[in-house]
Amino acid sequence: MKPTPCSSLRLFAVLALGALAPACRKEAPTFEPLKLADGTVIPAATLARGYDVYTHYCASCHGEKGDGQGPAGSGMRPPPRNFHQGLYKFGGVAAGELPTDDALKRTLRRGLHGTPMFAWDVPPADVDAVVQYLKTFSPRWTQESPGAAIAVSDDPWKGREAEAVERGRTVYHVAGKGNAGCASCHVAYLPRAELAALTESVTGRKVNLANADPYTALQRDSDYSLTVDAKGEATQMAKVLPPDFLFHRLRTVWPQGTRVEGQPYTAQAQREDLYRVMAAGVGGAAMPSWKGAIPEENLWALTYYVQSLVVMHDTRAARDLQQRLRDSKVQE
Repeated sequence: MKPTPCSSLRLFAVLALGALAPACRKEAPTFEPLKLADGTVIPAATLARGYDVYTHYCASCHGEKGDGQGPAGSGMRPPPRNFHQGLYKFGGVAAGELPTDDALKRTLRRGLHGTPMFAWDVPPADVDAVVQYLKTFSPRWTQESPGAAIAVSDDPWKGREAEAVERGRTVYHVAGKGNAGCASCHVAYLPRAELAALTESVTGRKVNLANADPYTALQRDSDYSLTVDAKGEATQMAKVLPPDFLFHRLRTVWPQGTRVEGQPYTAQAQREDLYRVMAAGVGGAAMPSWKGAIPEENLWALTYYVQSLVVMHDTRAARDLQQRLRDSKVQE
């Protein structure tokens, strides 16, 4: 794959920092076994190996102290994760809970789409070691157990995809009555008059969109630090922008037909990745866990609807739809 100018610059920064590392590298610390809240004891040898892997691959962005303030991470958006907080966006558990090891390893193997977080091709033992080492940065790991893993359930809409998309359209745009109301944070994809009519038909409530702009998302507060003080305490928090599925890259979802972890990325794989995020939510952000909050068939229908938008990503059809929506009147 031919590298882009942006990816080449990021890679150059990592390589340049790595070349300087031998001259300024500190003596490796010694470790004691780490006992976690769930009773797991991480051997000192694993932590030592994880430290070496972290120093080589991760410290340039995430910082030697794990505070997200590495020299190559300055100005990155989204900013590198501050591991002291013990917060993770894609943990495979209900948003806000500590992630599973499998979810952390998945992120390391795959990277995060559209960000400087690469997919690191390192031996499985090194992946495991660095995941364990990350737990030394935050006291949450010794105080709380990871959340229960959220599994991908059976798809109830197989063979009825068009029906699923139609149901998902309502789940996405309407809040309440078993629906998620995603359009209250993300943008809407229906003309104003149609959006108002759909809301009234489902909830019985009339909505006035005359002075509303349902097609522009606003930045929201997050729990993630952007800058820290000398003690590692957050001094400024990062803002997050709910993605527009027609134009923004999704961090854990790739375009169909690409290769992810060496395998062709299929429509089903894409759908399952979308389900994982919507079921679990996004930790530290405004995206809640929808698993159990709405009926499972509605959660899957929402997955199908969002996928129908994702496959239009940055196409002429997407731009035409956006223009039609912005030109729509309150009553048509």
